Amino acid sequence: MQKLAADFGLSDKGLAKTCAKHLVPVPPRGYWARIEAGQSVKKTPLRTVENKDLHTVHIGATKERLLSPSVLAALAVSKSEAIAAKAERRKTAPDGINDVATLEDPGDNPHKSIAAVVRQLRRAKADADGRLAAPGVVVHERSLGRAIIILHNLAKACEARKVELLSSERGLLLKSDVGQGSVVLSEEKRREKHIPTAEEKADYDKAVAKRERERTRGNWSYGRIEPWPEYDIVYTGKFTLTCDNGSGDGLRKSWSDGRTQSVEKMLDPFIDGVKLIISAEVERGRIYAEKQRRRQQMQHRRHLAEQRADREKKRLAQLEWIANIRREVDDLRATIGAVPQEANLPPDYRRMIEWAESRLSDLEAQTTVDRIQATLVELEMFADPDPLFDPDGDPPPRVNYWDD
Repeated sequence: MQKLAADFGLSDKGLAKTCAKHLVPVPPRGYWARIEAGQSVKKTPLRTVENKDLHTVHIGATKERLLSPSVLAALAVSKSEAIAAKAERRKTAPDGINDVATLEDPGDNPHKSIAAVVRQLRRAKADADGRLAAPGVVVHERSLGRAIIILHNLAKACEARKVELLSSERGLLLKSDVGQGSVVLSEEKRREKHIPTAEEKADYDKAVAKRERERTRGNWSYGRIEPWPEYDIVYTGKFTLTCDNGSGDGLRKSWSDGRTQSVEKMLDPFIDGVKLIISAEVERGRIYAEKQRRRQQMQHRRHLAEQRADREKKRLAQLEWIANIRREVDDLRATIGAVPQEANLPPDYRRMIEWAESRLSDLEAQTTVDRIQATLVELEMFADPDPLFDPDGDPPPRVNYWDD
């Protein structure tokens, strides 16, 4: 790992974390030492991934190298389609408004999928900073009109691309044919040092004078006395559309206003990007479910192996018990036949012989074919079909491999 990590410009721990994130198996500790010693080692194959967009993982510092070629190709197609649509707009748009996104203003009739969010935003009361919030939307009150236009046209674009934009108590959801992603429309904010007004300065001077009077009386107090906040929260008007789903596996998750682009112009690329993120997350969930299934299957196989080992011990114990009983039967029979048998035996001697014959009879009864068969059936020692049968044989021992 250390040698390979150096090739990628990473630490060995950084490469190991990347492999763990993408479910790529790595050799365990001592793997190469065992190979050098001539020992046989187990190689874990790569897990199967159905989504071809995720078949390749690129490692590196740039964002593009974090994406597989298929994902990059899909993004390139999306970009080329956007360029073609842009060129078409230039041909058909009137002079002077080329390259301007034409969005529909819904007025009082926003798209039905976001109508509930729009009503909540219009009814919401702004906080002290002018912030309005609804599930999936956080903007300043002066930006409300623009936010509604973006949401309305995003819903229309989703409808045209055969996906749905849904609103719920948890927020906005973009639902495709494979899954859904959480969507957030937000406005950037920053902290700026507060510049006091003339009234605030006058109030401050009064507070300072009051503190000085109190100190002349021996009443000392400390702390901030400025009657204004140290910082103001300023909303910049810069909008961002974000897919708030998981890690995103290196895919782009947010689309923001820039120098030459606005969120309004990026609705289609945003939808395509969210669909890619959803596909990646669904694939990751499938891999995790497959891993859990394999883990449970291995646990079941190991449990069967443990039961078979216990059964083998019981079989040996049962066979040993029968052997001991039969040895005792032979010894008793030989002993009874070997001791003197006279007509007039002493009472205790005669009772000993009678006890030995009774003991012999009991032991022989315990080891008849029918009695042994009944015991074997009761304990399921040789059941057919075998309830503990594993067609793959005994599983490997439990070790700290990455695919355990």
